[in-house]
Amino acid sequence: LVNVGVIEETGGILLVLRAAEQERLLVIETGVFEGRAIAMEAEGVRAEPPLTHDLLHDAIIHLGARVREIQIGDLRDNTFFAKVILTKGDGAEPIALDARSSDAIAIALRASAPIYVAEAVMSQASIPEDREGRFAELYTEPEPDKPPEGHIVH
Repeated sequence: LVNVGVIEETGGILLVLRAAEQERLLVIETGVFEGRAIAMEAEGVRAEPPLTHDLLHDAIIHLGARVREIQIGDLRDNTFFAKVILTKGDGAEPIALDARSSDAIAIALRASAPIYVAEAVMSQASIPEDREGRFAELYTEPEPDKPPEGHIVH
């Protein structure tokens, strides 16, 4: 995860994931509450009382498991589908829990777990990254005295 941004025109939240070896970015739009939970964790801010993602991560830990990884494995009808992969120290088979991509990402951040994206999803939904690490296809340098085109992301 390299950025959490707000689309000023709509108030939607964008999550930007980076595949460095491919110089590609995956942009996922999510809801305000999920985006806020991700942004808070990325900034090291803890909510009191804990948010649902904090509660779930704490429950996983107290039950003797850990979040091994997140897998974003499918994209259908503009919806990303993910799995939270849990492991226990007793050598049992990993447990795969179906999740919304935003919830999986929020949990991954809390667990410091890696996020993997299937090649098919990257091929279908990612965009090129330019030299400055921005969205090469969505961002153009504004001309002097002219507002930028496209979505504005903070």
